[in-house]
Amino acid sequence: FITSIVAFISYVRSFNQPIEQLATVTNTLQSTAAASERVFDFLEQPEQAPDTGNKSIPDFKGNVEFRHVNFGYTPEKQIIFDFNCKVEAGQKIAIVGPTGAGKTTLVNLLMRFYETDSGEILIDGVSTKDMTREYVRGLFGMVLQDSWLFEGTIRENICYGNEETSEEAMIEACKAANVHHFIMSLPGGYNMVLNEEANISQGQRQLLTIARAMLLDSPMLILDEATSGLDPVVRDELLDIFLEFIQDEGHSIFVSSHILSDLEKVCDYITFIHGGKIVFSEEKDALLEKYVVAKLSEAELRSLEPGKVAGVRRSSFGAEALVERSAARGLVCDPASIED
Repeated sequence: FITSIVAFISYVRSFNQPIEQLATVTNTLQSTAAASERVFDFLEQPEQAPDTGNKSIPDFKGNVEFRHVNFGYTPEKQIIFDFNCKVEAGQKIAIVGPTGAGKTTLVNLLMRFYETDSGEILIDGVSTKDMTREYVRGLFGMVLQDSWLFEGTIRENICYGNEETSEEAMIEACKAANVHHFIMSLPGGYNMVLNEEANISQGQRQLLTIARAMLLDSPMLILDEATSGLDPVVRDELLDIFLEFIQDEGHSIFVSSHILSDLEKVCDYITFIHGGKIVFSEEKDALLEKYVVAKLSEAELRSLEPGKVAGVRRSSFGAEALVERSAARGLVCDPASIED
């Protein structure tokens, strides 16, 4: 009887084995088909057009102009509509707006990651299309919301794009970015290898990219939610240091942020875009009493229950507009009780 049971189990396994193998092969074929589709989609993409110009800017100042720029990632869906904007040398401009308004798209066009459908972008009167992509991108330092670090030592990541820099300059940039102490607490210090297993938080990664931008010292800077991964105390301290750095060097700054303290401290000019179009573009001081800028703080009020006191901190954008907004939402907010 036992022999019969063993034989039966063996026959069942022999019967199921081809079925299991067929299921495994089917899954492999499905994965291969999906991967092949992505590969062929990539191969069918049009190649990047070669650079047609080789101009440079001998007497660089930092004036940037968007002139009648139109763009869409696909021909069927346009994102930027007849965009016009001038940024003077040394000016610090904030590009604000709701998610999907086109802020990051403008950064991509400025860096020539994409080409405009029509119109042009000029730097000191020279169209970016008349310069090589490498030259254009060398004019900008970038700090993005998604901190980009590659597998390598911390020293290699910070000195990326500026490999000939001295050890002293690198350390000074890290101290300015408030990350030197953290690096020295790691095993190996600046020689520690960053990889997927490295226990580095998002905020610490962002500080490393800020140190990289300070060390690169490009004539123009792009800050795309550059402090979003930092806690408020570190963010305020770092903004003070960063502001002193950019004022001493006279950089032209492009800031994209939803954090009011970033706009208050860093920027002197605000451009609000929505749906790929400029809603308004004025100096920051002229917008202190305007409701549109105060609306950026509406997220601070959404979580409060009706009838509760709105804990809104007074900012240079004015408390009065926030008081009016809280009253419209059924919240009680005494202007005299708002913290300085």
